[in-house]
Amino acid sequence: MEPLKPDVNEFEIAPVPVPDRAHRLAARTLVRERLRGMGKMLDRRFGPVDVVLRPAPPEIREHLVQQACELYQTELGWEEWSGEEELGSGGELVPMVFPALLDFVAALLPIAPNGEPDRDKERRDVAHFFLEWLGARLVALRERHPEDDLERGRIRRAEALTDRLIDYILFRLCSLNKQEIDLLAVWSRR
Repeated sequence: MEPLKPDVNEFEIAPVPVPDRAHRLAARTLVRERLRGMGKMLDRRFGPVDVVLRPAPPEIREHLVQQACELYQTELGWEEWSGEEELGSGGELVPMVFPALLDFVAALLPIAPNGEPDRDKERRDVAHFFLEWLGARLVALRERHPEDDLERGRIRRAEALTDRLIDYILFRLCSLNKQEIDLLAVWSRR
């Protein structure tokens, strides 16, 4: 069955809604628990908030978070419409579904030539704000229980992709190496 073509207005990006207090709290808890689980598995300790040496001015931070949210919505919308990467539950396909967004996050969290985070150039605060928004989005997706099978499948797929995207961003924020990421991947499949 060929997917329906979207309306022209469907690709217009609406202003990203700010999560309400309950969703922000749930998002922070989700991220904190995810970090705790990662730390336990890797025998490392991750703080809930990293030190931000040079916070972005509020207007720049808001603009960059808005850009990240729009990339998420655009790439997820394209995937829903095109079904290009429609295999499995969706979680394993994050790099194919969100290539521009992952590049954007990499630009927010650059790596210095020595392999360490480049603290002089990074926008760690923007990454944290976006991660909180993404966590709130995941909580909102989990709250939805449509009766329509197609809509339910679409939401569960968006949920799986968003859940795994949070992991990818945390991997970058915590400067995990490939070996650590692979270990976490094996652990998460259990």
